[in-house]
Amino acid sequence: MEDVKNTILLIFIMQIGSAFADSTVNREQDTSVNVIEKQVFELNTQSIEKDNIKIKRSKTTNSFLYAVGMRESSNRWTIVNKWGYLGRYQMSRKNIDKFLGNKITNREFLSSSELQNKCMLLLLRHNRKVLRRQIRKYSNTIVNDIVITESGILAAAHLAGAGNVRKWFRNGKNPKDKLGTSLEDYMKLFSGYNLQI
Repeated sequence: MEDVKNTILLIFIMQIGSAFADSTVNREQDTSVNVIEKQVFELNTQSIEKDNIKIKRSKTTNSFLYAVGMRESSNRWTIVNKWGYLGRYQMSRKNIDKFLGNKITNREFLSSSELQNKCMLLLLRHNRKVLRRQIRKYSNTIVNDIVITESGILAAAHLAGAGNVRKWFRNGKNPKDKLGTSLEDYMKLFSGYNLQI
């Protein structure tokens, strides 16, 4: 019985020490870290949790673009896959026409890193606008054991489309592309970038 009391007392002291240590951290000096208070939500079949998550935001837009390009095409600007997706970011012809106009030929697009980056940034801005509610509501939370960040949401939208990202937040449906990469894979893989777009 004495051991149980000592164990409880030790746990209590550790919790007080932990709370004291957390309260002494100067959060104003380190703007690259977000600290989230604990909150748990139930959303249909998904659990959403906020629990003192620290997300470093030192990764830049350029490193995000490099990482997406590496995942999509090994950063090859001139590649076209067997489904017709083009360039470093494997853009669809539909998105190229939407953001750059239909006068840009595939050859022009593939030979210009500037056009490819411009198209990707315009797509990211568009998806940020379309998914602004989800970004505002779920950023820096945990949904289905995934830390949700704006960059993860936007990468998932690049892979599966903004509509599928909305569905995922509503009902947990996790679509995959033709190679088997899922929306959740991109949420995890591209989490935590500080996007200046």
